[in-house]
Amino acid sequence: MSERYRAVIGVLLDPRTQRVVDIFRALGDFEAAYDIAVIDVLEHRLTGICGPSGARAIVSDALLFGFALRNKRTDLSWPHGDWDLAPIGTRQATAHECAMLALVAGCGRMEEDLQRDEGLALATLAATRLGVRLDASLASLARELATRIARAGMPIDRPDWPRLLDNPIETVGARRPVASASQLLRF
Repeated sequence: MSERYRAVIGVLLDPRTQRVVDIFRALGDFEAAYDIAVIDVLEHRLTGICGPSGARAIVSDALLFGFALRNKRTDLSWPHGDWDLAPIGTRQATAHECAMLALVAGCGRMEEDLQRDEGLALATLAATRLGVRLDASLASLARELATRIARAGMPIDRPDWPRLLDNPIETVGARRPVASASQLLRF
């Protein structure tokens, strides 16, 4: 089949999963502008879901995971391209957001003996899609994040992640603008 006719797959997130993706989106905004207010707003939004201590724990784990993802990139060229992230509050997911969710979900599965191999395969596939090297430290951070997110009532373990990642996903549209803290407060 020619390149001209390749299918584009759109992924519509359920509202609980969209909240998890918004964590990654907020981290992307923080990294782009180094505005600590973005992190404060993220924590405030999560407080309504899981309380102050749960929100702080998720944000802390997400920051560590985000920094580890950047450190584990296999593309050593500079500057490397950013991951494509949709605006905060958007229910449509990009290919990179799906891969981040799958990486966290796969590493979360590795905690359970019966799903260890399946989780490793999913996490490895997702890491490849993101262009990062999956090692024990990244897997550990992703597993901890998956556990905290699940405790907060926002599980991301979906049986269809491997099928979705096996198909090429194209993102249509330009890079989104970075959100400011005041824009996040309105959401």
